[in-house]
Amino acid sequence: MMCLRSLKHNTVKMKTLIIDSNNLIHRTFWTAKNQANRSEGVNLTNLHIYFTLNAIYSYVNKYKPDKTIAVWDEKLDYQVNVRKTEFAGYKGNRSKDSTPHENNDTIKTMLSYLSVPSIFPRELEADDIVAYICKNTAGRKVIASVDQDFLQLVNEETILFDPIRKKEFTHDKFEEMTGNTLDDWMTAKCLRGDKSDNVPGIPGFGKVKVKKYLDGEIALNEEQQQTFDANLSLFSLDKIDGMVNESKYYQDQLDVPVNSDWSSFIEECKHRDFHRILNKQESWHTLFLLGNKLSQLLS
Repeated sequence: MMCLRSLKHNTVKMKTLIIDSNNLIHRTFWTAKNQANRSEGVNLTNLHIYFTLNAIYSYVNKYKPDKTIAVWDEKLDYQVNVRKTEFAGYKGNRSKDSTPHENNDTIKTMLSYLSVPSIFPRELEADDIVAYICKNTAGRKVIASVDQDFLQLVNEETILFDPIRKKEFTHDKFEEMTGNTLDDWMTAKCLRGDKSDNVPGIPGFGKVKVKKYLDGEIALNEEQQQTFDANLSLFSLDKIDGMVNESKYYQDQLDVPVNSDWSSFIEECKHRDFHRILNKQESWHTLFLLGNKLSQLLS
C-alpha cells in the first residue's frame, strides 16, 4: 500500500484536463444538426448531448487525467465583461443564436454525475478560468479546445490539444508548430488583431510587415503602439492575476466537492437510449469515477 507521504509527493504528477465547453458545445451542435438533417427520426437534442459527452470521453480516454474540469462562458452571477469596457466592439460579431446552448443544463448535470465540475466566470471569460486553473494547479494540464488563444498558456506543464486537427501544441515544439516563439506569437497576434473577436489589428500589418517587425526591421509609431497595447490588454490571459474577487470566485467553485452519481448517469443514458455509452459502462466508470477518487485521495 502506498504511504501517505508518497501520495503527497505524487501530487506534482497529477494531470488535469480542462474542457473549453462553449467551444465544444458549438462544434457538437452543428455536427449533430447536420446529421439529423440527413436522417429521419433523429432526436437532435439527444444526438447533441451524446456527441458532447462522447467527445469528452474521448479526451479523458486519451489523456487519463486525474481530474477533469468543464469551463463555461455562461455567467451565473452576471457582471459586465471587463474586456467590453475596454473595447465595446469586443466579440460584437458573435452570433446571438442561443440554440446550440439549449442542452447546456442537461450536459452539465450529466457531467456532474461523472464528477466533472462546471466552472463559470463573472467579470471575465472562460479563457480566464482556464488561465487561473493552469497557474494555480500543480502538475500537468491539458487544455482541450480549437481556440488558439490558449497557446499563450503553453509551457513545460501545459499543452493545448486541438481536437479538430488532432494536434498537441507543446512547449518544446511550439516554434516548430506555430512558426513563432511564444513571445513572438503573442506579439504577432496583437499586431494583426483577431477577426473572430472583432478586434482590428494595426492597418497594413499583414504577414510580411509582421515578420519585419519581429525581425527588428521596423518600429511602431505612437498611434500604432497604442493599438498594440490595447490589443495586448484584450488578448492577454493575465488579467485574472490582478482581480482578487474574480480569482476567489473561481477558487470557491473549484473547492466545492462534486459528488458523483453513477446510477443517475446510467438512468439518464437509458432514458435517452445512449446504447453506445451503456455498452461501454465499465470503461466510462473507470475513466471518470475511479480516476476522480484517486484525485480526491491525493488532494
